Amino acid sequence: MVNVSRNRLPDDVLNKIYQLLLFLLKEGGNREDFFIIMNEFFSPKEKILFAKRITVIYLLLKGIAQKNICEVLNVSNGTVSKYSLYLTNTNLKLVKIIKLLAKKEKIFETIDNLLADFLIQPGIKMGHWKLYWEHKRKNERRETYGF
Repeated sequence: MVNVSRNRLPDDVLNKIYQLLLFLLKEGGNREDFFIIMNEFFSPKEKILFAKRITVIYLLLKGIAQKNICEVLNVSNGTVSKYSLYLTNTNLKLVKIIKLLAKKEKIFETIDNLLADFLIQPGIKMGHWKLYWEHKRKNERRETYGF
């Protein structure tokens, strides 16, 4: 568990700290620099906590059942419920960004399904039944667990 001091910081100091963090993450530039900054400043537990929270929000927006999210990410039902309530406010910037990402992913899933329907022809070409069932299982897993 992450420990935070009970002593509150003044708002102006807290704003400066947030600006500094934002500057570091923005100026990181590419993916490698972002991971270097994350590894230097955040403990492994903090990184996992941060990633799981964003993933819970993402999966909730995709319409994945809360029970399945709890199983896959190994988080409590209370955590998932908390973020489910958090998502009722659709004016949040994070929600808008994740919805855009989910829309892009939906487009790629549709293209993947169209190509699979066109290229995988079980019964006509040998070995295509295996590809057909693999693709079908992948789609079922994607619908149930989100990835």
